[in-house]
Amino acid sequence: RSNYSTKDGKRQLCLRYTSFRQTTFLGLGFSVHPRNWSVKRELVLSGDKNYQHYNRIIEEKFHKAECILWAHYDRPLSKREFIDKFRDKQHGNTDFYVFIENELKFLESTRAKQTLSNYKNLINKMREWKPTLPFKELTLEFIQRFHNYEIECGNQQSTIYKKHANFKFLLGLAINKEQLVKNPYEKFPIKKIIKAQNSDILNEEELKILQYTYDNKKYSNGKREVLRDFLFSCYTSLSYVEFHNVTYGDLKPVTVNNRIFLLLCNERQKTNVLYKIPIVSPVVEQLLERETSDTDKDSSKKIFSPLANQPTNRYLKEIMKDLGISKTITFHLARHTFRTIAAKKDIRESIAERMMGHAEGNDIRDIYTHLHDEDIIEEMLNKWIVSLKD
Repeated sequence: RSNYSTKDGKRQLCLRYTSFRQTTFLGLGFSVHPRNWSVKRELVLSGDKNYQHYNRIIEEKFHKAECILWAHYDRPLSKREFIDKFRDKQHGNTDFYVFIENELKFLESTRAKQTLSNYKNLINKMREWKPTLPFKELTLEFIQRFHNYEIECGNQQSTIYKKHANFKFLLGLAINKEQLVKNPYEKFPIKKIIKAQNSDILNEEELKILQYTYDNKKYSNGKREVLRDFLFSCYTSLSYVEFHNVTYGDLKPVTVNNRIFLLLCNERQKTNVLYKIPIVSPVVEQLLERETSDTDKDSSKKIFSPLANQPTNRYLKEIMKDLGISKTITFHLARHTFRTIAAKKDIRESIAERMMGHAEGNDIRDIYTHLHDEDIIEEMLNKWIVSLKD
């Protein structure tokens, strides 16, 4: 605006709307100095330290105004009507970001905090790359450009495909609300990076060292519990969060070839997907430290007593140093260790995914339709019996 300046010479940026010979100005919430404003390009110049942020606001607001105008092309809105719709965050807006921010509010009661945080971080990062994202631009070509951008940023493949998986889920919300006709990921496969992209996973020989240390009771109290939990996760893929939840009542007896085996079953908090972990190795069963009759009577008793995340990882670091294992290990890498060894032993992908409680899109139920408890147990019996023998 040219009719008012602040003491430092800055002028307010506004969107001007004219209808039926009436004009109104809608402030965008910031002011810039005339020397940092390009009249021709209608952009804030780099002389202003906040120019990128301001230009994103301009693009978002201008895009929304255009959408409102085209939605009422046959009957132009009055000044009052336009202001009402422009200030309504939802009305007249075809921007994916605005839509998904509203949808995430509805997920707060059903999704884990970390999962929601991952979705929000993804949207914020995408906004830095592309400030506005109309639904009409959500095509296969856009997905490919997004993929290339992530590579240019130097992100690892595992990180990139995790972002794809999250983005695919968010696009599914738009489809459910009929904002999109189809998901562009139908023709863009999300690869599963089985092999960890760092060397900080344990091999079977290193697991034997840890198991020998545990069996000989080198550590006690908290350190012993951490080592127990970590080994169990390496053998079974049970995630850190689930150690707080599993009870002896979650152990289901299953008969295979006239022998009874245990199947640890529960829902992952993160995905609400049922995992089924077969306990077929004597070494793994011993880690359950099951009591006799008392346990059978109290099915609600917790199997593990996990420590908080920080002391857990601190103890793991100390244990690895004590044993001469020069790898930076955190508890989560136990699942990486399991998945890598399972792949090397040629354990079927559907079995490994069921044990880990992974949720890949909406096809999770279809993947496991014909997978029985006996199949999971037999697969592990045939391909991975944990043993300390050479």
